[in-house]
Amino acid sequence: MIPLDEARRIAAAQPALRPWEPPLAEAVGGILAEAVTARQSIPHTDTSAMDGWAVSGPQPEQGWEILPGGATSPADLLPTLKSGQAIGVVTGTPIPPGADSVLRSEHADYSDATHRLRAAPDTPDLTPGRNIRPCGAEASQGGELLAAAQRLTPLRAATAAIAGYDAVRVRPTPTVQIIATGTEVISTGLPGPGQVRDSFTIALPALLTAMGAAPGTVSRNQDDAAALTAAFAAAEASIVLTVGGTEHSAADPVRPALAEADAEILIPAVDMRPGHPMTLARLPQGTLVLALPGNPLAGYAALIAVGQVLIDALAGAPDPLTRRQLSLPAAQPLEPARRGTRLLPVTTPGGVHPSAHHRPHMMRGLAHAQALAVVPTEGVSAGQEVTCLPIPTQEVLPWDG
Repeated sequence: MIPLDEARRIAAAQPALRPWEPPLAEAVGGILAEAVTARQSIPHTDTSAMDGWAVSGPQPEQGWEILPGGATSPADLLPTLKSGQAIGVVTGTPIPPGADSVLRSEHADYSDATHRLRAAPDTPDLTPGRNIRPCGAEASQGGELLAAAQRLTPLRAATAAIAGYDAVRVRPTPTVQIIATGTEVISTGLPGPGQVRDSFTIALPALLTAMGAAPGTVSRNQDDAAALTAAFAAAEASIVLTVGGTEHSAADPVRPALAEADAEILIPAVDMRPGHPMTLARLPQGTLVLALPGNPLAGYAALIAVGQVLIDALAGAPDPLTRRQLSLPAAQPLEPARRGTRLLPVTTPGGVHPSAHHRPHMMRGLAHAQALAVVPTEGVSAGQEVTCLPIPTQEVLPWDG
């Protein structure tokens, strides 16, 4: 059994997945393997910020002469405006050479009869450069738009698209195959004597997605070590996530299956409560096995404390060990575990408060918590800062009850 901080360091040290270059839509959610730079200035030419007329020179006594074309003409066919001339533009269209500003439609008086344009009194639109988006206003050619190691969010992907990218190099999103064990576990209805209701397969796919992974197949193993060994051998995911069966009894299949599969044990067990029977191993084909205990709070605590670090490391996220932890003041004393580090479900508004119902076999306290407080062996005094690990999907929003 190793300390929790050492287990987290081991998880953080796992090498990131090899980068690939998928189309932008497929790359969303991945970590950028290299910076995204502007391939040309953005915008790449002067454009109009308003619907109206590009005007050249001061307003002539009889008004500006309107030239034909404008917004309907290709950029390379736009005429060069001379003083006293104007041409129609719409938002986003190129500004012709010679234009000084854009007179917006609502500040203009245009006569179809004379093809002359006059500006409304006191309009600010005749100031040079008014309503013109200059070339390179957003970015100069070669300028960095997105830094390496940033996650490619939907809006960052849109930024790359504006810069002319069809594909970008990202670290693949870690894929996760879920295998739940336990002959006593049922998936529907009320459990009878000797049975327990499955509390993992309903939540893990969405939770793993929020943690930055891509959940795949979900299957059940009836505590059959041989079948589990075969599943390990056939696994192609980045991570095989098992639930339950991590203890050392004859009924627990995970450790015998790992041994039969010639897995390298990276984390044998962790000196934390709850969640100490968890383990991390690497299969011969490179797939990692993250084995969670079957008690609900214990399993989720192990996933948040160690699994999140592992997912971030494989995804190539910067600082996977510390990027998701917070330091918050304890609103009251936090009692330690009898041994090892305690992972305590807590609510965080107004300081760290322990949740009720936080025994290893319970879900209720975790369901209402925003974080797990990492309570050292000496405990935490009221007012003392304590490290907290946020619980994905359970951030407090102003309208949450």
